[in-house]
Amino acid sequence: MKRIAITGIGIVSPIGNNASQFEASLRLGRSGVKENRWHDTEGFASNQLGKIEGFEVPAGIGSRARKHYSSVDLYALAAAQEAVDSARLPANSVVRAGTGVILGSGGAVADTEAYVTRAIRHEPRRPSRLLTTNPDNAGNVVAAYFGFQGPRSSIMTACSSGATALGYAADFIREGYADVMLAGGVEAASYVTLSGFNALGALSPTLSRPFDLNRDGIVLGEAAAVLVLEDMDYALRRKAPILAEFVSYGLTSDANHITAPHPEGDGMARAMDMALRKGSVQPEQIRYINAHGTGTQLNDKSETAAVKRVFGEKPEGLCMSTIKPMIGHTLSAAGAVEAAATVLSLQGQFAPPTLNYQTPDPECDLDYVPNRARNHAMEYAMSNSLAFGGNNTSLIFRRYEG
Repeated sequence: MKRIAITGIGIVSPIGNNASQFEASLRLGRSGVKENRWHDTEGFASNQLGKIEGFEVPAGIGSRARKHYSSVDLYALAAAQEAVDSARLPANSVVRAGTGVILGSGGAVADTEAYVTRAIRHEPRRPSRLLTTNPDNAGNVVAAYFGFQGPRSSIMTACSSGATALGYAADFIREGYADVMLAGGVEAASYVTLSGFNALGALSPTLSRPFDLNRDGIVLGEAAAVLVLEDMDYALRRKAPILAEFVSYGLTSDANHITAPHPEGDGMARAMDMALRKGSVQPEQIRYINAHGTGTQLNDKSETAAVKRVFGEKPEGLCMSTIKPMIGHTLSAAGAVEAAATVLSLQGQFAPPTLNYQTPDPECDLDYVPNRARNHAMEYAMSNSLAFGGNNTSLIFRRYEG
């Protein structure tokens, strides 16, 4: 089986608009979740949001082109540009022909909002503005901007979309459809999304506090993350900077409920088992798990139960944390952003903290790295994503020592 190298990372997030700022915030436990001044929250359970700040459109995108791009497209382009630059991908016809793009995205919901609002008010509007709302649009924009002519696809499995995109990208390379893949996820904040989660009763009226006894819901966020995956031999031939190795992934469905995970974490446990089996990795070799960790009562309990089924009741040397209190739940982007955090953790040999953790829960009794990052030696790490509809994805990465 072909080995897969990760050679580049690009990030746009509430805690940094590039990978180095993002990693520094992970190490410092710096949160970008703040009072939501972007949109009226009267009547909402939560007034907090992980909003991207200080974002600058990539210099190569002209003002005329920007008018045709949504914030989703621009976030994806900025993350892709950093990923391509950090991977040192040459801009030649051979690379362009052998490079594909696959992104997890829910589309530009805010653009749909704006169009419908103008229609209700009988204001002038252009139907062409709806083109950006397609979940496939961000990937199309990225591929066209760089001239990448390899496989192009988009993934929509709710909150596991970004993680699933990475797994499929590895498959494209292993099956010979591409030498290089840009893969990740993107999400921009929208009033419709905030309203939907509020209607579900899923928003936290206080803080995002995953695995804490008093956890009471999620806080939303926005982000984009793009990783460059390559055939390892191809990456070595071109002397690319190798950040880590993508080992394997597992993909399952709960077939249980439209929003709630399986109470005992059956689907997530099977996804982790599959990733371990596909990668020929033993459970005791995994030393860190970047958890989905939404901060809802059922999700955190279910995810803890799943980890225990796979790794044992008291797994020695294993710690698990979630970065959602730092950036919010970024939905389609979450799996990709968390995968990037896992790669950076492996490379830097540290475990990011789970912020706002204060009161232990007897049913969530693993090592969640409370409140402070820690140095943590590890060769293998896992990143888990759970999603509405019971879509579960588990990714395994390995530290690269050239």
